[in-house]
Amino acid sequence: MDVDTVLANVQERDKWRRRLEVLQAALADVRDRQVRVAARLRRLKHELAQAQELSEAVSSAARRETPPSQRIHAQTRPNFPAR
Repeated sequence: MDVDTVLANVQERDKWRRRLEVLQAALADVRDRQVRVAARLRRLKHELAQAQELSEAVSSAARRETPPSQRIHAQTRPNFPAR
C-alpha cells in the first residue's frame, strides 16, 4: 500500500468522524429542546385547565348571585360611551 493512499484514508475517516460528532451534538441539542418544550406545554395545559375551572366557577357564581333585573349594563350609564 502507498503511504499517500493510507494518509488520504485516515484523513477521510477523521473527516467523517468529525461530521458524525457534530451531528450527534446537534441531535442531543434538539432532543434537549424537545424535552423542555414538552415540559412547558404540559405546564401551559395545566395552567389553562386551572384558568378554565376558575372562569367557570366565577361565571356560575355570578349567574347565581345576580338576578337579571338587578344587572347594570355599561352602555346605559351616561359616563360610559356606548361601544
